[in-house]
Amino acid sequence: MKASDSRFRGWLLRETGIDPDSLGNDFLSRALTERVHALHGDGERLPSAARPPVTPEALDAYWQQLNASADERRALIELFVVPETWFFRDREAFATLARLAAERLAATPGRVIRVLSAPCSTGEEPYSAAMALLDAGLDPASFTIDAIDLSVRAIEHARLGCYGRNAFRGTATEFRTRYFMPAADGWLLDERVRECVQFRQANLVEPGAATGIRYDFVFCRNVLIYFGRDAQDRVIGTLESWLADDGMLFVGPAETGVAMRHGMRSARVPLAFAFHRMHGGAAVDAAMNGYAARHAAPMPAAAPYRRAERFTVAPPAAARPLVAVAPSTWGGTASSPAPLAPDERPTAFEPTADMRADSLANATQAAQAAHATHATHATHATPAPLAAADAPTLEEAQALANAGAFDEAERVLAQFSAHAGPHADAFYLNGLIADARGRVAEAGDFYRKALYLRPTHHEALTHLATLLDVGGDGAGAQWLLERARRSAG
Repeated sequence: MKASDSRFRGWLLRETGIDPDSLGNDFLSRALTERVHALHGDGERLPSAARPPVTPEALDAYWQQLNASADERRALIELFVVPETWFFRDREAFATLARLAAERLAATPGRVIRVLSAPCSTGEEPYSAAMALLDAGLDPASFTIDAIDLSVRAIEHARLGCYGRNAFRGTATEFRTRYFMPAADGWLLDERVRECVQFRQANLVEPGAATGIRYDFVFCRNVLIYFGRDAQDRVIGTLESWLADDGMLFVGPAETGVAMRHGMRSARVPLAFAFHRMHGGAAVDAAMNGYAARHAAPMPAAAPYRRAERFTVAPPAAARPLVAVAPSTWGGTASSPAPLAPDERPTAFEPTADMRADSLANATQAAQAAHATHATHATHATPAPLAAADAPTLEEAQALANAGAFDEAERVLAQFSAHAGPHADAFYLNGLIADARGRVAEAGDFYRKALYLRPTHHEALTHLATLLDVGGDGAGAQWLLERARRSAG
């Protein structure tokens, strides 16, 4: 079927911005097979492996059907929607939203804070924003939240406001007691929260998605990684035009490079992945200079900031994968080299077995070296062993990193590693801190060590992919993103 996939691939890129390659090598073929059999009723209910192959003639007929039927176009697009989300995902972004919204209302009483979630998926993100603002003491009349998504099915789910256990991850779920009621099939969100969000079906890559509103805060997270480069730039440009002059854009941890490539500047709030748009010539200069600012000065440690008093969402527990901080090397300085031209970027590839073996060997050596280093420190520099009750925790290191206290966070991580031994999340957090300090090579080494210990560490995969993309290894980045998607199920 692959010879005929190019027309469908081009159609999907035009209609949604999604690059099928970002979803896996055979995802497009499997989606087409599913829809062809669904229309013909032959093998629709069989497992994928048991379905008869789709003939070129059947694929040609389906192409005609796709172009003739809006319903079929929607049905195919639904197969490419990635509803991988949960409440308060990357929760530091919501803490930042609550703090800044409260500050702006205090400075300008009577104003209305406007928030956009795009795409909103099944509603967890915009509802998290609403709960954060309510917990910060804001009156519902003082803010509006618009939420758009390409998927009609996702919008319908969001409006119902009923969620299963996968929407509540980690141990910091105290908000569920305040805002949800048990229901037969999960948890039903309080009506006062649902009334804070206005949902609308819209396509981010189409001009018709514009609302005519300038937003104080825009959330566009964990979707740009699935877009082709042209669609990424087009969507970022659109979102930038929707931002108020002092507006803030939140992106996913693996998407910070996309924002900086488009000339946006980091808000420098640890672990929030927040950006401002530049104005006038500064934006033009930054965009022309690209986003791979390897020689930029390291981002200074952000001063600890006070969260709004009533915002009670706690830091994630150690059991939940830690999230990445935007690398300081994308700080928007004017000294970065120009981005690669389209014809200079490497094409996607599937690494050979030998290449994978070499990568694994390098990661093995790195992890073993790290373990030896920890052993050396334990012999020569580590104080007496800590009792289990006194042992430092990853939560402590995470909280220190959140506050910008990177030296202290590294000290706690060293104590944790000496007590617990090599740990994927500890290596990962070390990588985040190295990123924030401009030590890109060191950050990459830490991410690789994390992946040696836990090959499915989703955030390590996506963040290392971003580092590779910044460094010009687009093919390697693509391979890691495919692994990340498989690890997310």
